Amino acid sequence: MKLIPLLAFATLLGAADKPEPPKTATAHGASDRMEIIATVHANKSAVKQILGDEMNGYIYVVEVLIKPRVEEGVKIDRDDFQLLITDDGQRTKPFAPAQLTGTGGLVIKSQKGPSSGIMGQNNGPVWSGPVGTGGPMRLPGNGGGIGNGTTQIDTPTVEENDKKEKVNPMKKVLEDKELPAGEIKVDTKGLLYFPIDGKHKTKNIVLLYRGLGGRIDVEFK
Repeated sequence: MKLIPLLAFATLLGAADKPEPPKTATAHGASDRMEIIATVHANKSAVKQILGDEMNGYIYVVEVLIKPRVEEGVKIDRDDFQLLITDDGQRTKPFAPAQLTGTGGLVIKSQKGPSSGIMGQNNGPVWSGPVGTGGPMRLPGNGGGIGNGTTQIDTPTVEENDKKEKVNPMKKVLEDKELPAGEIKVDTKGLLYFPIDGKHKTKNIVLLYRGLGGRIDVEFK
């Protein structure tokens, strides 16, 4: 009589251990100076598929293809991009590889913080850089005026690990795959690494570009 409940329990355990399939979506946007074709990798399975590592499940990876539309090209910088999560107001700029894996043992963890609400709080992620770079800094948040001003959400943070560790081998992987900065005159592809907390549907993710190439919103489905 106890065999059926035990089998059912074992089945549930097996389902819990099974990783969810990669969650990705592709979309594009354009200005008169350039076009962006982007693919968001929005869960651990998708991140591992493109990087070979889950990165602790705290980043979304966006694969970006920049296609200039002007002969002189466009100047691109990492800080031109933001990732907006419309269901909870998270808005963050991409991390540099050194911020995720640099010397000093950077560790990503989740921190409670106010969501965007009537008071317009800054809910951008907070990070502490490698040793000697100073105190914590908050990246730009949504700061919008919608929603409940008292709602709490988790936002990812990066802080120094007390242990002196060797440089993470993932640092070179991230650097090699990152979207190159500088003047782009030909079609150029690369990755951007955004700290995002929680699980979100791809339809609630928007890649924002605000740079010399114009203003472009890439809305995923």
